[in-house]
Amino acid sequence: MIYRLVLAVAVMTALAGATAPALSTARADAANSAMERQLDELRAELTTLVETDDATTNGDARRAVEIRLPARRYTNAGVSQLQFAERVGVGVVTWRVESRKQTERLVSVPIRTTPATDRLEEPGTHRLVFVLTRSDGQRVLTVHRFNSEAAPRDGHA
Repeated sequence: MIYRLVLAVAVMTALAGATAPALSTARADAANSAMERQLDELRAELTTLVETDDATTNGDARRAVEIRLPARRYTNAGVSQLQFAERVGVGVVTWRVESRKQTERLVSVPIRTTPATDRLEEPGTHRLVFVLTRSDGQRVLTVHRFNSEAAPRDGHA
């Protein structure tokens, strides 16, 4: 009887060890897919903003968006951080799932952040406003939290 118990435990341990890497990969893929879908929509919104609106010094051209960072769950690895930045004159976004970073180009103009949007780390929905302005003759997108720094113009974003 004890041999059956030992054999059952050994088989269960082997099965758990064999499926753990596949589960980890599937969880990371779920988190990355969720981010890629949202960022594809954001890319389209920002491209339209840059192509159709004029950059002004007062920031009349803007888009309010919601981005949801997936939480860590059994079926999803979760996104531990999201950052917007400028790289070689274009706006990029970088996110981290587990220990891996992924970076994608978002828009053809530089993106600048504020202290409130420098790094998004909390899971859940983040309401952001992208404001197209002109600074030193260059078009720039600045990311603000909705209803914070972006709101002074007429009391709304």
